[in-house]
Amino acid sequence: MRWVGIDEAGYGPNLGPLVMTAVVVESCDLGDGRDPFELDPPARLWHDLAATTCRAAQRGAGDRLLVDDSKAVLKGPRGRERLLSSCLALLDAAGRPLPTGPVGLVASLADRDPARGELDRWRDMDGPEDLWPTADLVDRLRLKLTGRPFTPPNGAWRIAEVLVEVIGPERFNAGLDRHRSKAGVHFEAFESLLQAVWALAEDGRPTHVRGDKHGGRHFYLDLLSGALPGTWIERGVEGPELSRYTIRASGRSLDLRLTPRADADDALVALASIAAKAVRECWMDVFNAYWARRVPGLRPSAGYPVDASRFRRDVEPTAVDLGIGPRLWWRER
Repeated sequence: MRWVGIDEAGYGPNLGPLVMTAVVVESCDLGDGRDPFELDPPARLWHDLAATTCRAAQRGAGDRLLVDDSKAVLKGPRGRERLLSSCLALLDAAGRPLPTGPVGLVASLADRDPARGELDRWRDMDGPEDLWPTADLVDRLRLKLTGRPFTPPNGAWRIAEVLVEVIGPERFNAGLDRHRSKAGVHFEAFESLLQAVWALAEDGRPTHVRGDKHGGRHFYLDLLSGALPGTWIERGVEGPELSRYTIRASGRSLDLRLTPRADADDALVALASIAAKAVRECWMDVFNAYWARRVPGLRPSAGYPVDASRFRRDVEPTAVDLGIGPRLWWRER
């Protein structure tokens, strides 16, 4: 059986990318005919990894990795370090090499087409490499990874893959031209990941996908039919608390459940939230550093409204001098 959690970071800002991530977990053969995910898989992951991971608000966390809604993980003075540590441990569990810095993290996760993330535009190729928030972050993490913190002791399941869509500002604006709304751009990213997961389901494993609701949307049938043509889609419950669909074609099936606040209730969606947020934070590090080297005294921005407007006022004269039009760095909605 296969379970997938999908979540995004960066839907609301005017600066930086929209990032959407899918974390794929597959059950392993225990030799007795049982599937370890026949019970509740979201809670199962937190239970199986209780010795090495915990929720953000859990007391006595110690040096355990946090698995929770990325906004909760990012809080506090050690928030950035904890977010990146959980993300890097996730990559390690999926068999990916640890990147040496923020650029490497974005590139390693957007490896299906790194150019679509538009990060190279903001790199100074001859300048110093952008570094992690603490120089020894990866070295300290390597020691923790020897204990395989995202591998259950009973070997019942494994993290099989991490899939990412990074939609940079220029591509985001092009999507707005096509759809006239951010919701359309958001679904394009989801569609890309869903198609990748649907391709995985060709091996015949029953596949279950969970994610957050897309804004206030409750009805997805028409969108899903367009995303996966030639499939038969059974519509289940559609309402504020759940939108559910079963997608079938010859030899494969996929169950899709979209709920509000899924990143706080589902461990897999939480991991997807962490990876998406970490990629966006690293992308913004590179973007902010680019402009800081060109605008003396510039304060960095997370890219959200109000502060993003301040940032635009501060950098726009320089952007005009450099011939960098706003569609390349300012999201129009």
